[in-house]
Amino acid sequence: MTMAPLILGLDTALSGCSAALVGTDGTLLCERFELIARGHAERLVPMVGALLADAGVGPDRIATVAVALGPGSFTGIRVGLAAARAFALAWGVPCHGVSSLAALALAGLDETAARREGTPLLAAIDASRGQVYAQVFGLTGEAPEALGEPEALTPAEAAALARAHGCCLAVGSGAALVSEASNQTLAAAPPEWTRAAHVARLSRLPGFARAPQALYVRPHDARLPGGALPPAAG
Repeated sequence: MTMAPLILGLDTALSGCSAALVGTDGTLLCERFELIARGHAERLVPMVGALLADAGVGPDRIATVAVALGPGSFTGIRVGLAAARAFALAWGVPCHGVSSLAALALAGLDETAARREGTPLLAAIDASRGQVYAQVFGLTGEAPEALGEPEALTPAEAAALARAHGCCLAVGSGAALVSEASNQTLAAAPPEWTRAAHVARLSRLPGFARAPQALYVRPHDARLPGGALPPAAG
């Protein structure tokens, strides 16, 4: 009997480190998630091995590898991309990237009352330095619909963006900052972190799969001697 193919999702773009196996119909088979401040590179590969063991499947079942592209941690994004490319190359399967903001929006739409058709929602990731990465999403069918481009904004600017789109909810690690800047007119709702399951689910839908290259909304902080930026992932 032929076994159904699976998507391996990976997410190390933020403080969460996760791996998930999702069917091509979007059904979650198995997932592992840890909230860690650092050490994604050391945890991810063993996590994938444990995930496959948990599910009782081998690499021959993996049809696609999907990875979170950010915006988020420069180091975390590169860890996920390097692992995803390595697995895809070893197993001879495609590697796709997914925006972390889109994955966060899908998670929020799953977990909140915002799943009402067309209700806009703000995805906001704490970008430090007094900013958040923000993007507004509506809902069409089973997926979030981007209503603008991702931006690096102050919490007050993100609150104004949400207000302009009629959002009532913000999700993500930056949601509380934006809610405070809105004088609580915008509610902060779960989840705070992205998960590999949402990355994998989005990778199978039209318009969400991207080339496996880091998504930077603003220049990252890392510099080479002399002030030059390191080469972009990809």
